[in-house]
Amino acid sequence: MNLALSGPFDTGKLPRIAPEPVTVTVARRIRPGAEAQFLCWADELVAAVREFPGSLGAAVFHPGEAGGEYQVVVRFADGLSLREWERSEVRDRLMARSEQFVVTARMQRTVGVEEWFEAAGHAEPKRPWWQRLLVDMAWVFPVSLLSSLFVAPVVRDLPLAVRVLIGVAVITVALQVVISPARRRLRALRRL
Repeated sequence: MNLALSGPFDTGKLPRIAPEPVTVTVARRIRPGAEAQFLCWADELVAAVREFPGSLGAAVFHPGEAGGEYQVVVRFADGLSLREWERSEVRDRLMARSEQFVVTARMQRTVGVEEWFEAAGHAEPKRPWWQRLLVDMAWVFPVSLLSSLFVAPVVRDLPLAVRVLIGVAVITVALQVVISPARRRLRALRRL
């Protein structure tokens, strides 16, 4: 009953595939009468996951009805941390022990679901398109103006296409590296 949680693909691809936190949920149906044994094992699993590098936590949820499935939820900082957990001796030993009381197990992995849990009161209401357009223009205008003042004089002797390309590159980099993170921080502060 050894579930591979992140699949058989090349570990080198994991940072690109799952650079965000990864949540893994495993639903386990327990052999009747072995619930206490399972819960002791689950406590050991949760403790081991919490101590593992890259872990963001773990929890066990009891079934809503007798004979239902227990949900074990583990969370890691990224796909690579999850893969390292999967390949660890600690996990291998725990999974081998679980075979004596686990009847069935189903696994689901989810990447980057933080937005799902954002409280509705903190969600930013969607503004009308014209308002978003004006706000975007207000952020782009100073970058474009500074580019015209400081970059244009330096590249004035270059051909037009090269000048435009350099101007677009400077504005794009400034927007991605400086403006977008600043906007995200301001939005986050507004939600506090």
